Amino acid sequence: MENMSATKNAMKKPAMRDLKKELRTTTIKFQKACEQMNLLNKQLSDIAKRMKLAKASGDRRTVYNLQLRASVTEGIRAAFYEYVYMRAEDVTMLRREVKYSNWRKPEVEEVEDSDSEDEEGEEEMA
Repeated sequence: MENMSATKNAMKKPAMRDLKKELRTTTIKFQKACEQMNLLNKQLSDIAKRMKLAKASGDRRTVYNLQLRASVTEGIRAAFYEYVYMRAEDVTMLRREVKYSNWRKPEVEEVEDSDSEDEEGEEEMA
């Protein structure tokens, strides 16, 4: 019996280590993707400012080129948003797994119902 619990603990430790490692890498990916989102938002803001100046000066070619650039940047930002959202879900799920992996269900031994045996014995005597 002791050998089986030692085996379970040995199997549990690498699994916990793997979970924590995966949580760290996923968190780093999430943080980097958030940084990229911030950079893309700043780029869009800069493009909007430049577009406003180009419209004021009447430079239609520059306005058109900036509109194209803004469109592409918004598409990239949308893709990053989906990626960030997925990573956020993964981080949340992994945190729960790490938190609750130490908690385990108590092992319950099956106990025979002693009352039913007593009743059978009384019926046989009667």
